[in-house]
Amino acid sequence: MTEERKPLSAWAKLGLTIIITATSALALFVVLAVFPPRNFPANSFIHVDRGKTVTMIGQELKAKGIIRSVTAFKFFTVLLGGEKRMQVGTYFFRQPSSVINVALKITNRFLGIKPYRVTVTEGLSNEKIANLLAKQIPHFDKKDFLEKTKGSEGKLFPDTYFFSPLDNVDDIIFEMSQSWQEQTKDIRAETLFSGKSFDDILTMASIIERETRTAEDRRLVSGILWKRMSLGMPLQVDATFEYYTKYNTYTITKAEMKKDSPYNTYTNKGLPPTPIANPGLDSIIAALHPTQTDYLYYLTGRDGKMYYATDFAGHKKNRRLYLD
Repeated sequence: MTEERKPLSAWAKLGLTIIITATSALALFVVLAVFPPRNFPANSFIHVDRGKTVTMIGQELKAKGIIRSVTAFKFFTVLLGGEKRMQVGTYFFRQPSSVINVALKITNRFLGIKPYRVTVTEGLSNEKIANLLAKQIPHFDKKDFLEKTKGSEGKLFPDTYFFSPLDNVDDIIFEMSQSWQEQTKDIRAETLFSGKSFDDILTMASIIERETRTAEDRRLVSGILWKRMSLGMPLQVDATFEYYTKYNTYTITKAEMKKDSPYNTYTNKGLPPTPIANPGLDSIIAALHPTQTDYLYYLTGRDGKMYYATDFAGHKKNRRLYLD
């Protein structure tokens, strides 16, 4: 006589259901994590832009068929350091990769293709940036770059960039412009309460960048230049000459200094019509938050230091001591 099997209790049924569900979920997650999509697009690439979230990048990867699950991508990206670890750049996928490897690539900047490392220092004009890029990136179209950045002087953020050989001029401009938008968003908001337009702040910052070297001098010179404007004085800064004459302040002639140009700050009052360079954040902050002093004049001595004076007599004395 066989023993009757007792029916499973409600708790046993619940436990069994949980185990089956968990096992199925784990199996599904392993499939999503380990196995790339069946139709993985080999030899494809995706550009990770500054400011994009893990979800946004995951959605783009899934749309291109590089990953199966946005959730799995987010899980491994967060596990590897989160959004802050995501690295800007163009990523090349030569062959199918698991979502773990995709997350690993993007959080550790394994581009899959050797990038060009370009450091754009503070104070370069768009033209000088174009010259720099042309030297370091083969087949870079300098003319196209200058045409497409016309009107955006001052809005290409100085930084170290890693450009892929797959990046074109539009990609490069987008990356530098995005960096500028991201880095200046807080100070642009702060400018709304300053009584000055951000265009004026940016133009002043570009002059400060070209005229000074230290954080302290930037704020002092900012105070002097804004004061000159309030008094109706010409700014009389040498840095603007280089922008429109291509001469530096040591080689420019008196004839060049008298040339009629809206960028001639000796013959015109007020700010020039556009920035003369791409300033760094410190110079933009200095333009917004100048140091107020009694100084009205300054110069950079032959020793590279800056010397200040409250009147023209003191300025002439500084010239004799530190320039002549």
